Parts: sequence; C-alpha cells; structure tokens
Amino acid sequence: MATFPSITEIVEFGLESVPEERTVEVSLRDLLYVHQTLGELNRFFHQPDHFQTIQAVNAFLGSRGSGGGYEALHQAYYSKLRGMLPTQVEAMLSDGAFEHPSPPSYYREGQ
Repeated sequence: MATFPSITEIVEFGLESVPEERTVEVSLRDLLYVHQTLGELNRFFHQPDHFQTIQAVNAFLGSRGSGGGYEALHQAYYSKLRGMLPTQVEAMLSDGAFEHPSPPSYYREGQ
C-alpha cells in the first residue's frame, strides 16, 4: 500500500529554501481577499455538518463563474497571491521547487 505525505508536509515542502527574514510588500486589499477566502473555506470545512454529502461540497465550491468557493479560491491563488510573489520565487514555483515529490492521498494517476 502506498504511503502518502500529509497535507502539512506538502504545504511546507521547499519552504526552508526561503529565508524567514525575507519580506514582500503587498496590497492590503489583495491580502484581505486571500484572508477572507481562506476564512470562508475554513468556515465551511471546519464543521462536518456543512459537508455531509458530495452535493453540499459541490454547491459550496460551485464552478468558475458561479461566485462559489472555487471562484474565490481561483481568484485568490492566481490573481492575488501570484502577484505578491517576487520574480525569483515565481521562477522557483515554475521549476517545481515547492512541489512535494510524492502525490497527496487524494491524487490518483490518470485523474
């Protein structure tokens, strides 16, 4: 049986290559957008009663253009966060420096 990394291990992978004292200046509005998006994801997923069925999860996430959780997450990730990163870090992302070599447990080859 395959052993998968934890989500924390995936999220933290490669971060040691970035000095803790390195900072960036960001738009407060964009940072708050990311904060609010993570807050909504937390508000939904912290309470198991909110996602008792796959239909409830699908309704929360919606799809691109629906105004749902997926739309907010997509906007936060691609439009807000990516614009906050220095060019050097963007290059590291493109090169896979922060990609854990093992897939998460929910990933299945061919999906």
